[in-house]
Amino acid sequence: MSSKHIRLGIVGAGLWAARAHLPAFARIGGVKIVGIADPNTDRARELASRFGIPSVYDNHEDLLAGGVDAVTIAVPVDQHFQIASAALRRGVHVLCEKPLARTVDEAATLKEMAGSAGVVDCMGFMLRFSPAFLQLQELLESGAVGPIHSILYHSHFAQFFDPQTPCHWTMNAERTGGGVSVEYGCHGLDLARSVAGDITELCANARTLVPERPDVGGAMQKVDVDEVCSWLANFSGGAEGLFHVSWSSSLSFGVEFAVFGQKGALGWRKTESWPFCQVLSSIDPTREMQPIEIDRRYTDRVGWAESWRACFMSGLAHQFTAEIAGAPRRSPGFHDGLESQRALKAIGISLAERRWVSLDETSARSRADERKSGIL
Repeated sequence: MSSKHIRLGIVGAGLWAARAHLPAFARIGGVKIVGIADPNTDRARELASRFGIPSVYDNHEDLLAGGVDAVTIAVPVDQHFQIASAALRRGVHVLCEKPLARTVDEAATLKEMAGSAGVVDCMGFMLRFSPAFLQLQELLESGAVGPIHSILYHSHFAQFFDPQTPCHWTMNAERTGGGVSVEYGCHGLDLARSVAGDITELCANARTLVPERPDVGGAMQKVDVDEVCSWLANFSGGAEGLFHVSWSSSLSFGVEFAVFGQKGALGWRKTESWPFCQVLSSIDPTREMQPIEIDRRYTDRVGWAESWRACFMSGLAHQFTAEIAGAPRRSPGFHDGLESQRALKAIGISLAERRWVSLDETSARSRADERKSGIL
């Protein structure tokens, strides 16, 4: 690594790289974005021009060979393993979007590779580093609500409410392993684990609301993933959780997370204006949760951002780069990615077999068993 800056490469030139990764890292002092890689080089060149990136590549291997200290991976999940493993073999620090990989086996391999490489491995669980959630965690650690007994998470958006919205790559089970439970559920699983410990067992229910959608050419394609999903979960710390996610809601109800304890309750809510989140508190059991002011320590850390994507990713990006420079580990790593992957696999088993599933089962089943039962 250069003594002056961290040389960062961006893998992926899609909407998430443009709206979250690039705006977040471009504003961090000590980071120089030296290259961007995407098979769609026209799109990559447009982003390179916008963010002052000197080099454009059509594949991740050439980007890695060009000389980088760290990469962020913002591509579809079925490409995560190949790209992350290539970076780890070169001793490059990695921030990978969620979920970590396509399967539990792939996620476990990446976790082991990262440990052997001695690099900073970071998951794109950026909600943890939103200003309001950092404050919520501090309040929980101070004992504000006492022992936690319940967790509630919901994430509702109208992204695919219209049945004529074209089929998206996230609707292909072979590529993703699931639908909205993977795309939105990952964040809820991570927030809950960060305050309540690992999930021990869960039971899920789901529906596909629109079984066929047109592709960009108008031909109808099968949708074989969940579009609305809910699950109950028990945690190692003794709490229980209720989760509900949908990308086909009739309105964008947003994202909320609540923690209930013996002394009161705290909540986190995504909002539409900076800093795009609120802390909610109800220490008085006779009153509803009310917003409380976010400490400037947390808003100053990320600074002003034009969107919630850039704001929340800025918090994670600051932590990732600080850890590369030697700061203590606080970011969600590949261990967290693996535990999330195991929970997603348990959701898949539960949906297929209509029962409660212990997470101990998610390490015992082979990939052949998964294919046989249709659980990927």
